[in-house]
Amino acid sequence: MLGTLIGEQEQLLDSYTYVIVGGGTAGLTVANRLSEDPDTTVLVLEAGIPDRKECAAILQRCLGGTMRSVYDWNITTEPQIYLSGRRQNLPIGKALGGSSMLNGMMFDRGAPSDYDMWEDLGNPGWGWAGLLPYFKKSETFTPPKPEHVARFGITYDPSVHGFDGYVQSGYPNFIYPQNKNFQDAMKSLGIAQPLDQAGEALGAFWSPNTIDPKNMTRSYARSAYFDNFVGRQNLHVYTSRHVTKLITEDNDEESGEGMEISGVEYVKPGDATRYVAKAKKEVIISAGTVHTPQILQLSGIGRKSLLEKLSIPVLIDLPGVGQNFQDHPYIMLIQSNQPVDNVEHSVIDLDRNASWDAESKALFYSNREGPWTAGSPNSVAFLPLSTYTDKAEALLGAYTTQEPGQHLRDGSEPAVIAGFQKHRQILLNRLAGTHTAAMEFIWLSGANQRFQMPFSISVTHPFSRGFIEINSTDPLAAPIVDLRTGSNPVDLNLFVEAFRFNRRLVQTPAIQELVPTELTPGPLLREDEELGQFARANLSTMFHPSGTSAMQPREIGGVVDHNLMVYGTRNLRVVDASIMPLIPGSHLVSTVYAIGEKAADIIKAAGKN
Repeated sequence: MLGTLIGEQEQLLDSYTYVIVGGGTAGLTVANRLSEDPDTTVLVLEAGIPDRKECAAILQRCLGGTMRSVYDWNITTEPQIYLSGRRQNLPIGKALGGSSMLNGMMFDRGAPSDYDMWEDLGNPGWGWAGLLPYFKKSETFTPPKPEHVARFGITYDPSVHGFDGYVQSGYPNFIYPQNKNFQDAMKSLGIAQPLDQAGEALGAFWSPNTIDPKNMTRSYARSAYFDNFVGRQNLHVYTSRHVTKLITEDNDEESGEGMEISGVEYVKPGDATRYVAKAKKEVIISAGTVHTPQILQLSGIGRKSLLEKLSIPVLIDLPGVGQNFQDHPYIMLIQSNQPVDNVEHSVIDLDRNASWDAESKALFYSNREGPWTAGSPNSVAFLPLSTYTDKAEALLGAYTTQEPGQHLRDGSEPAVIAGFQKHRQILLNRLAGTHTAAMEFIWLSGANQRFQMPFSISVTHPFSRGFIEINSTDPLAAPIVDLRTGSNPVDLNLFVEAFRFNRRLVQTPAIQELVPTELTPGPLLREDEELGQFARANLSTMFHPSGTSAMQPREIGGVVDHNLMVYGTRNLRVVDASIMPLIPGSHLVSTVYAIGEKAADIIKAAGKN
């Protein structure tokens, strides 16, 4: 049994300096850093369980195997009325390490402008300059193998990476050769190829993975921030414990001091008893984009009309709780390819060629080499709007003609509408330039000896907004999760232009070497309306939920201030992806680690006062 992994209720202390709700990506990061002080006691309550280091959890070969499993909250959204009424699965980690143990292992950052937009919203210290030290603090970067540098032209900039952090980042020991076709194709279209994705993530580049170079296994919050610190006796982690609500003292919000949160209430499976964990200084919610607003609402912090409808006493009227949900909508475009002598195996072949898979498995377990070390994409492109379409001005103009609340949910509070109006103003200004990506293209190591060559395309800064809301007082019931993907129709127009760019990409000599034939959307679909209908019928989520406890001023729908303190409280913070006011143009895990690292310093500084 791990030294700090609590097994019985009796092992708990009467109270802790800090109680953290959620042992996920940000939660374990904060817990580790706060417990560096031996005089500080930290309790982490995690609803999930530790993984067993099985293939699905830690090996690229089994990537995606933890989704819809015991390690997943198994969330299903409301019918998406803008996507032909389809429900969506939304994988969210329910395990020690959270979503960092079931994600796609891509480890990239947004462009500097993505974080500067956060600062534009009134959050000093949360721009690129303020976050870069924390990106670096979390990371130990391992450069690519020299032979891969020589063959594929992979470049990197050591100055923007960390080399003594806890999260391992780097490249697999095997890279599928078709990655070079993608990079060469982008280059032939004049797409920039920056030295490193971690400094200026615009153009086509090589993205590292969260992979341990010693054994080619997943590096995630548990392995990075917990497993190596199990002897730290002032850090207690209690799994299979579901927090049901916050314990509050008298509401002093009107006095200007804010409400004090004295602890949390929680339950364990099969036991109706409500237990309480007490906090001497602070409670930190790191339950994620779906469950953080759920806990706040169950505790009486949220939109007044919702709480009153459910007969929950209103402690703090905070209409932004659960609003502003953002995710990256994406779609898969498939090309078939004819059998070609010079086309080598791809990742798809592992599932279709048992003998090659067996050979690859043996190679992996003998010396951690070969295709079993790979799986997550490494070749991506983040493109500004004007880079992939000549209709940029018209597309952005379509956003400006909309009324601020026109495509938000009916009945949105004035503060929420004001927040979106501010977001729109900032986004339009940034997207009109060349330093903010509007679309991501991912090469999925396709073009194999069989028939498939997939591209993934995603809008990086959608204007559609969803929401998370409870619909009962049962803390174990799933909340309403409505992504509202495509609710702003201009988001779909961005996809239409991306489909056309993808066709140009496929026609380049580098891709034509692979003898592609378009399967989706299909060559017969040419008109805007046809391509838009295809998007509605096939769009999905990229599993990057964010934004439901936005860090921005309270009067524009904010939930936390720039110190991550929940408005109206004096010792309750939120530290997870829900605080992102605007989703960055990147895969989110590196940003969540940086948020956790920065939050820990904020909390430590406050604790000294």
